[in-house]
Amino acid sequence: NSIPMMGARGRHDYITMGGMFTTIKVRDDLAFLLEADERIGTDAPGAGATLIALDCATAGRMGEVEPSTLGSPVINIDHHHDNTRFGDVDLVVDDASSTAEIVATLLQIAGIALTESIATPLYVGIVTDTGRFGYANVAPATLRIAADLVAAGADIPAICRSLYEETPLGATRLLGAALTGVRLIADGRVALASLNQAALAEAGSDSSDGAVEALRSIQGVEVAAVLRSVSGDDRQWRISMRASSSEVDVSAVARERNGGGHRAAAGCTADGDLAAVLGWLEPALTAALSEQR
Repeated sequence: NSIPMMGARGRHDYITMGGMFTTIKVRDDLAFLLEADERIGTDAPGAGATLIALDCATAGRMGEVEPSTLGSPVINIDHHHDNTRFGDVDLVVDDASSTAEIVATLLQIAGIALTESIATPLYVGIVTDTGRFGYANVAPATLRIAADLVAAGADIPAICRSLYEETPLGATRLLGAALTGVRLIADGRVALASLNQAALAEAGSDSSDGAVEALRSIQGVEVAAVLRSVSGDDRQWRISMRASSSEVDVSAVARERNGGGHRAAAGCTADGDLAAVLGWLEPALTAALSEQR
C-alpha cells in the first residue's frame, strides 16, 4: 500500500500511506505519462462515481468484479471487434485504430482544447496500437488526429525514446532467448517461441514485449506466437499472437482459451505443460491460416 510519485524522468519513489490506497506500479517505459501527483489504484472510487472502461473488450479486463460496483453508469469505449457491449453506454468503433483515437475524436467533437498532458498519452495510445503507424488499422483520419496531437505538444522524439530506446538489458536478453529458440511450422508460415521460468530467470526479466513482433518479421512468416510461463512449475502460459494481416483471425484462436483481441493481434492464457499447450496451439494456428477470409 503505497503511492508512486513519478518524477520528470519516470523514476518511481514510493511513500507509504498506511493502507489508504492500493496502487499499481506502472511499467518503467510508460511511467513518463503520469503527472507528478498522479497514481493508479485498485480501490473502489466510492459512491456517485461514473465508470469509464477504456480498451476493455470484456468486463473481465477490469478484474474479477462486477463493473457496476466500481461506478454507475458504466461507459464502455473500445475498438475491439469482439467487445461484449457490457456497458450501460457502449461506444465501440471497431474500425478505429485505437481507443485513444476514439477518445481524441470525442474531445474534438466536445470542443475540449488539447494540451500537452492530454496529447501525449493519446499519441502514445495511437502509436503503440498501430505498430508505429505500420498496421492495417491506420486510416487517413488516424494520421490527421496524430498530427493534431503533435501540434498540441506531443513530443515525437521524446516519446519514441521512452517507448523504444530505453529497453532494459534483461528484456533484451529475453528477446534474444525467444529468437534463439524460434521454431517454424506450417511450411515456415508460423513461428513459435516459448520462454519458460528458467529462461526468465537467466534473463532476469519477465518482459517479453516485442518478441512476438520480432518473430512475425521473419521472412515468410504469416503468424507468430510467443508463450511465456506465468507459473513457477511452467504449467500456465501467457500467449501473444500476431498475424501479418487481418485476413488471419488469431483472436478466434485466443477465444478458445477465454482470451481475445483483434483479428491480427490477440492473446490468452492457457493451462497445462508446454507440450499440451503446443498440442492445442499449433493446429489451431495452422487452421486459422487455412480459414483466411
